[in-house]
Amino acid sequence: MKRIAVTYDNGQVFGHFGRTEAFKVYEVEDGQIVNSEVIESNGVGHGALAGLLAEHTVDVLICGGIGGG
Repeated sequence: MKRIAVTYDNGQVFGHFGRTEAFKVYEVEDGQIVNSEVIESNGVGHGALAGLLAEHTVDVLICGGIGGG
């Protein structure tokens, strides 16, 4: 099973990784979504978000707007 996170805001994909308020995390098995959940970022940004995703055992991240920092 893979866990795929997408930057998320108000039902839409959010365009900037470091400022996202939440991630929608999908559990995918055999090419099918078997579960999903929304994980709030609790105001942390940029580098701390990588730790948040690791805590939730995310395998793949889909996002936009990751800068050089």
